Amino acid sequence: MACAGVVASAGAQLDFTTFTVGARNVAVGKSTTAYFGFNNSTSTGSLQNATLEFANGTAYTCTVFEDEGTLFRVTFTGSPTDSDAAAFKRLIVGDQTFNRSDRASFGSGTYTFNSSDDVLHGANGSTIALQLRAD
Repeated sequence: MACAGVVASAGAQLDFTTFTVGARNVAVGKSTTAYFGFNNSTSTGSLQNATLEFANGTAYTCTVFEDEGTLFRVTFTGSPTDSDAAAFKRLIVGDQTFNRSDRASFGSGTYTFNSSDDVLHGANGSTIALQLRAD
């Protein structure tokens, strides 16, 4: 299977959706910065299918999927378990891969990844693929 520059086996894909990148300005001190992606509470961007299935078969609703410049944040409702067997091993956004084990933090359903790349900056209005993978 080939998807957005990624070649991998279909059996390792846990779930797949596409989203339209939106932008919102966030106050940071005395200035503002732009966050790009999807945020349900601010009606930024749109997610084709917000309910994504994890490795243990449990489905969670994605409410935030944002590039914050040096951090990439993904938030799910409920209480997802943070393990390879129950959650996912890799999150793929377009052609950028984030390994769950390399995340910066996890808590309250939010996975935060360090990102030196502005994964979604400049992609406002673009439609991008999102995969949760077990490999």
